[in-house]
Amino acid sequence: MMIPVQVTFIPLYLLWDKFHAIGTFAPLIIPQFLGTPFFIFLLRQFFLGVPDALREAALIDGASELRTYFKIMLPQAKPALATVAVFQFVATWTDFFLPLVYLNDSSKYTLSIGLYSFFGEHGVAWGPLMAACLYFTVPALVIFMVAQRYFVRGITLTGMK
Repeated sequence: MMIPVQVTFIPLYLLWDKFHAIGTFAPLIIPQFLGTPFFIFLLRQFFLGVPDALREAALIDGASELRTYFKIMLPQAKPALATVAVFQFVATWTDFFLPLVYLNDSSKYTLSIGLYSFFGEHGVAWGPLMAACLYFTVPALVIFMVAQRYFVRGITLTGMK
């Protein structure tokens, strides 16, 4: 968790180069679904906070471990999963460094690189720059609004434990 991406990007770049994925979106999309150490730790801590009595009751009732996970544990983890999803989306959406390293075709650049190049081309044209920033911010706000109900439900459930 303490090693930043900038330290590990050379070995990762060489790995993606062996897979012939440089210049594609694969190095930007695939690692985001595997999880970062911080999010894995966050979900682990959440699952440790769920009472063992729920899991044990399901096992006594005859549910398998897999069914217990999908029917009991996972629905309770919706607030933690929503938190991880929002944080991961915002981190991926605003990432500037990795798309700059992995993508070599300017037609495939992400919005963060496009916003930077827009600022470089147009200088301090504040009106168009603020419109581009709004366009860049709206998807993160929409994701947060969708996940907000899970945050509120998670706060109320935490108060009841």
